[in-house]
Amino acid sequence: MNNQGTFRLHPIGPYDFDLSLAFYHRSRFECLDINDTARFGRLLLLEDIPVVIRVTPYSRSESTGLRVDWLSTDGAVDSKKLWRLVRRMFYAEGDIDGFYRHRHDPVMRGLIRRFRGFRPILTASVFEAAAWAIIGQQVTLHFAFMLKSRIKTLVNRSITVDGETHFLFPTAEDIANLDYQKLRSIQLSGRKAEYLLDFSRLVASGELDPENMGRLDYDTAYEKLISIRGLGPWTANYILLRGTGHADAFPIGDSGINRAVRTLYGLPKKPDIDFLLQLGEKWRPYRSLASFYLWKSL
Repeated sequence: MNNQGTFRLHPIGPYDFDLSLAFYHRSRFECLDINDTARFGRLLLLEDIPVVIRVTPYSRSESTGLRVDWLSTDGAVDSKKLWRLVRRMFYAEGDIDGFYRHRHDPVMRGLIRRFRGFRPILTASVFEAAAWAIIGQQVTLHFAFMLKSRIKTLVNRSITVDGETHFLFPTAEDIANLDYQKLRSIQLSGRKAEYLLDFSRLVASGELDPENMGRLDYDTAYEKLISIRGLGPWTANYILLRGTGHADAFPIGDSGINRAVRTLYGLPKKPDIDFLLQLGEKWRPYRSLASFYLWKSL
């Protein structure tokens, strides 16, 4: 074990780092990551040890390879576990070739040609995806980022490396230790404050292990999530799509997907659920990637 190092990732199939990074950093309100057009930087927590990663293309002439530099200021790191975590985050083993070969409708085929090599960057933990989904329910993206920043400030866990301060997304234990009034004081609605505290306390107590969701099949994971108070179909699908990397999650009802479908498919109004379900059947078993490509088109 070491406290710093470098390793290389080789995503399977086509990969365009610039397209992927541009999508991830499309909001200027992001408060945790380095907003840089040439690199991805983030503070992660690996077995309670904070680790800063900086990801860049290995070389501009070899865009499929990624260089990952990492540093810990607070203990030795299991570099193999870190490699697996970053590999999952960057969707390096995702079946992008299968998605591209699938018999899609003409609109999705057009998006694939337009954004070939684009892959999602997943959240560092499934808990982070769940907390973000709860925060972002039925509010604008701008306000959701504001709430995220305020929760980050409440917890205030950070380290500074080479003059750059990196903040950690709060853990389940961090949020579980907050009280309802503190969450209300940052303009989280009463229901959301309850849902976020309830979910965080389930995880902190060990009653729920969200990181296990990626090892379950989609239907089992989905049913387990929607059985939890405050997690509806959109939230459950978002968690599976953005947190675990499940290939076939489809957050029907998402406002961005609605806008993209209406525009790309030339609809006179917002698509209804039946229309979206029919479209989704054409994209199976790659509805997650189809969703990301729809978002990318906006």
